[in-house]
Amino acid sequence: MDANSSNNYNSRSIILLCNRALGGRFMSTWFWTSKQMEKKILEDHLKHVEKVVETARALEASISHVRSRDLDSFRKDYEKISSLEREADVFKRTLMKEVSQVLIHPIDREYLINLTLNIDQIAGYCRAVGKRILILIEASEELDEHMISYVSTVTSKIRHIAELILSALQSLKRSAQETIEYTNEVEKIEEEVDDLKLEAYKVVLKKCNEKSIEWCILSKEIIDTLEEATDRGERVADIIRMLAVSLS
Repeated sequence: MDANSSNNYNSRSIILLCNRALGGRFMSTWFWTSKQMEKKILEDHLKHVEKVVETARALEASISHVRSRDLDSFRKDYEKISSLEREADVFKRTLMKEVSQVLIHPIDREYLINLTLNIDQIAGYCRAVGKRILILIEASEELDEHMISYVSTVTSKIRHIAELILSALQSLKRSAQETIEYTNEVEKIEEEVDDLKLEAYKVVLKKCNEKSIEWCILSKEIIDTLEEATDRGERVADIIRMLAVSLS
C-alpha cells in the first residue's frame, strides 16, 4: 500500500470509528461540512475567474492606446492590468489553502490545484504581454500596424476564452453537456490562435531585416506570451471537461 492509499484508508477508518461512537451524527455532520466546503471552493473559483476576465478585458481595452501611440494612457492601463492580476493572485492563494484542507480524493485535489494554477496563469500572461508592449513603447520601438492588429485580435480571443471558462464553471452543476460545449469552444479558439501565430511569425521574420534586435525579440515574445495565455485556457477547459464528466 502506497502513502496516499494509506492516508485515505486511515481517514476513512477515523470517520467510521467516530461515526459509530456518535451514533451516526459524525457522518452527517462531516458530509454537511464537506459539501459546504465544496460549495465555497466553487464560489471562490468563480470569483477567481471573474477577476481573470477583468484582467483580460483590461488588456484588450489597452490596445487602443497602443494604436494611438498614447504612452501615458497605456502606462495607466498596464497599472490596472497589474493590479487586477495581483487581485487574482489573492484568490489563487485562498483556493490553494481551501483545497489543501478539504477531505477529497487525491486525484480530485490534483484536478482542483491544476485548475486554480492554470486559471491564474491566464491573468499572469495578460500582465506579461502588457509589460512587453510597455518596454517596447518606452524604448521608442513602435509596433507596426500588422502586429497591433494581431495583438488586438488575440487579446479579444483571450477575453472570450476567459468568459467561456466562467460560463463553463457556472454550468458545471447544471448540465454536463452545456459545460462540455463551452470547453469545446475554448479549444476551437486556441486552435485559431495557433494558426494566427504562424502568420505573425512570418511577418516578424520579414520585418527583422529592417527593425532593431530589441523589436524582433520583444515582438516574438509578445506573440509567444499571447499564445501561452490561450494554451492555459485550453488546459483549464480540459480540466473542467473532466470534472463535468465525473460529476454527470
